[in-house]
Amino acid sequence: MNTFEKKLKRRIDEQVPDLSAVTPGVVVGAWRAGRLKGVVRLGKTYTYYDLASLTKILFTASACMHHFSENRSRIRRPISEILEDWKLKATPFSLLTHTAGLEWWLPMYQKLKGPVDPESRWRQLEAHLAKLKAKRRKKAVYSDPDLWVMGAYLSRATRMSLHDLWLKTADRIGVQDLFFHPGNKPLNRKELYAPTEKCDWRGRTLQGEVHDENCWAFGGVSSHAGLFGTLEGVADWGLALRKAYRGDSKKFGDPDLVRYFTGRRIPREIGDWGLGFMKPSRPRSSCGRRFSLRSFGHTGFTGTSFWFDPKEDLMVIILSNRVHPTRENNAFVSLRPRIHDWVRESLEN
Repeated sequence: MNTFEKKLKRRIDEQVPDLSAVTPGVVVGAWRAGRLKGVVRLGKTYTYYDLASLTKILFTASACMHHFSENRSRIRRPISEILEDWKLKATPFSLLTHTAGLEWWLPMYQKLKGPVDPESRWRQLEAHLAKLKAKRRKKAVYSDPDLWVMGAYLSRATRMSLHDLWLKTADRIGVQDLFFHPGNKPLNRKELYAPTEKCDWRGRTLQGEVHDENCWAFGGVSSHAGLFGTLEGVADWGLALRKAYRGDSKKFGDPDLVRYFTGRRIPREIGDWGLGFMKPSRPRSSCGRRFSLRSFGHTGFTGTSFWFDPKEDLMVIILSNRVHPTRENNAFVSLRPRIHDWVRESLEN
């Protein structure tokens, strides 16, 4: 262990004497100025994690930045220009800032039928989504359906299935250790995956199968969840995004558009959002108290997160399976921001 790793591990051990009461295990990685400062693994850790809603930035926001680099005016144009038969009145901007007025969640897994094939299940989903209507809301509502509609939009605009679009996106960015499980079939040995919840609906403890019920019902591929990966895989994506943000790469498209997506795009009193990316909220944020307001990132329900502070040039990735054996344990939600604070302290001291 290097000095940073020793300090961070000691801090977590002191403050969280019984980590198992919070999560079975946690992996924390920190990068400053594009260089790895250290990785700390505590408890029972694994090679691959269910990244959950990190999929929203790893995949969907990444694909959007590239797509809209050539069609920037469409960000604020009605989605009906692409989804011509849809009733929903929304724009990519409203969907990605969660101001479209859709519900936060819908139990679509109860409605889809037939073989669990990603393309056929997604066509069923689109038929339901096309009938959705939005409500007028004063504040942003974090919504999975927003990202489902955005996925349908991208698929129609690019004339590609979501999985093919992901493969093209991953290849362009240059990431390998991030992947979906089409048909919910693990690509690697089951024991390499962090187990998540004991699921009553599926009748088993999930390991190598996506935790999110809706994504599982979509065939394991979605624009809101479904990616699995390693710490190194998320880091490769994050370091590539850092280069694009700094104007040193066009793998995500136009660097100006990358900065537009990752900047605050709606007033703080409405919500803390860029386009697809979370922005720090005050007084509490998942990235803790010491990341600047220029920071951007996202969290995942299973206990994952990615945050980058361009002011400090600091990237922190956290992977855990806090939902094992049950999602009812929410203690990790309060631990995550503290870990970010301790990372900063360990670097400074």
